[in-house]
Amino acid sequence: MLLFSEYLRELLEAKKMTVSALARLTGVERTTLSKALTGQRVFPYDALDALIYHLRLTPGEEKRFRYYYDAQFEREGIRRSREIIGKMFEDLANLNFAAPAFEETRLLMNLGQYAGERSVFSGATNVQPLLRMVLTDELSRPDARIELTVPPARAFLTDELLHRYLNGPVTAEITQIIAFDASGMAEDINLHNLECFCRVLPLCLLSRRSYHPYYYYDSGISNGYTDPFPHFLVTHSCVVCLSEDGEQAMLLRSADQVACYHRHFRALLEQCYSLIQYTSDPLEIIEAYQRCTEPDGFYMAMAQPCFGRFYSDEMIATYLRHELPFFAQILRSAQYRFATLRQVSKFYTMFTESGLRRFLQSGSLDDYPVAVVTPFPPAERRRLMRCLAAAIRSGDVTGRCMRDGVFPEYLSMCTSNALGVGFFTTEQFPLTEGLCSVQIKEATLCRAFHYWLTHLPDSGKTLTADETADLLEHLVSTCGEAG
Repeated sequence: MLLFSEYLRELLEAKKMTVSALARLTGVERTTLSKALTGQRVFPYDALDALIYHLRLTPGEEKRFRYYYDAQFEREGIRRSREIIGKMFEDLANLNFAAPAFEETRLLMNLGQYAGERSVFSGATNVQPLLRMVLTDELSRPDARIELTVPPARAFLTDELLHRYLNGPVTAEITQIIAFDASGMAEDINLHNLECFCRVLPLCLLSRRSYHPYYYYDSGISNGYTDPFPHFLVTHSCVVCLSEDGEQAMLLRSADQVACYHRHFRALLEQCYSLIQYTSDPLEIIEAYQRCTEPDGFYMAMAQPCFGRFYSDEMIATYLRHELPFFAQILRSAQYRFATLRQVSKFYTMFTESGLRRFLQSGSLDDYPVAVVTPFPPAERRRLMRCLAAAIRSGDVTGRCMRDGVFPEYLSMCTSNALGVGFFTTEQFPLTEGLCSVQIKEATLCRAFHYWLTHLPDSGKTLTADETADLLEHLVSTCGEAG
């Protein structure tokens, strides 16, 4: 992350201004400026306005300037957590869902031929082919099942599963137990746990609800101190035990060994918590949104903005499809939900320009399929866009247009500080048969994602409030009439 001192130096160079000249113009002592430029001293807050004025900063530059200044006083863990989450969303935004350019070369030998009489494998060049063969052998079975305690930080195995999910349906039920770090203060964000979750969330989204992560809290004492193979993977035909660093593996193939590890895994599972919950039911998704909404605040990121602040009960009843077998029930749930959104004091909605354009063109909602909600007519689309622009200008809604690549177009996220976080694949999700919601309740993970979203408006990764409102009004005036 660019520090305040580095950005100040960058601005001085861009504006072609010396430290002496800036000190003379602002009245700030030259030594104070020099120490702020080297990170030895925090620049006095009451002199910020003078710096901004005499450096002739644009609104965007001023926003970044104040952001980096405030970041100096922030706990390192919170700042780092935002970087981890931001990187994960950028990676998800750039996932390539297209068919592979060529078919993967078939294995030249089976597991028995590769392993021979060996039971211990050393080095990545031996361990990784072993894992790939074990996965390939198990995934070829109609009743495929994989159970593992290998940490998500073992990148090869996680990346291999992700690759398989992206390149074709995987029907295997995959269950993973993850050790969460229990150290640190309860109010802190544990970066180890966050990194683990960010590694497995893509698997949750792509697995068509067949990947099931569980977790337990560990004291932080490594099992690897006394056990050379503290992690393991179990299939129907074998067990692979792995060292802490993933560089050593032991292969067990006898039926009694496999059965023993399978029983052991199931016993461990009974002591763990489910990390996520899946659902594809529209009613359950509405309820999941509601569970993630705080009494005084709603916080959401999605390609399309949330217009729930402006839905009346009559409007909901009009556009919800009456032929739905559960119409009355979903109508009650939707009306209760949007009544809540009309009343919350804090309303955050982060969205993208492409999502705005798509809504204006089709009138369809990304997070409610046309089988549930009929598309809004052009006049209604324009009204909602104008209402949102006005609410953003007045400050009633914290709405921002995210820059390209900040958040995936196919995902919706609703956060709260402690109640839970929901991730929902939308109609833009390329794997249409895999639509689902993924919900987490682990407290420190909830805080991490909530901090990321609420900090987004000041991060430089969005347009300003006025720029966002201008964009909404411009789109309505230029392409709204053609909708």
